[in-house]
Amino acid sequence: MNRPPRWTWTIQAQIIELLLDLQQQENMALVLITHDLALVAEAAHKIIVMYAGQVVETGDAKDIFRAPRHPYTQALLRALPEFAQDKARLASLPGVVPGKYDRPNGCLLNPRCPYATDKCRSEEPALADLTGGRQSKCHYPLDDAGRPGL
Repeated sequence: MNRPPRWTWTIQAQIIELLLDLQQQENMALVLITHDLALVAEAAHKIIVMYAGQVVETGDAKDIFRAPRHPYTQALLRALPEFAQDKARLASLPGVVPGKYDRPNGCLLNPRCPYATDKCRSEEPALADLTGGRQSKCHYPLDDAGRPGL
């Protein structure tokens, strides 16, 4: 297993704490670009989730972690031990992210999405406004129970 040494986590925590202190002292915005969802959960108020270089979901952090509206966000969260439904086996998303020159028709996630329909395979969805100031780039945004709004 290729894991970073423990001291790197301590340094990361100190840097993030310093940035958050500066943010509060200077009353400024802070943009974090990361794959570390645990860090996002602790430090962010608003989240933008991206897939293959495109924004697929936006909203308040607590709302997105509670009930994601996009299948990619749902898959990311289900891959975390603290959100996994089956603690013995973490969820994964089959396939690979499309490259710059091999993009599928329709929604970029459609080859990997468990909810994809013919519409998903033929029409690219727009980033649509949802309730509560949220947005999702999905033809069938997920409901609070994690089911697509087919």
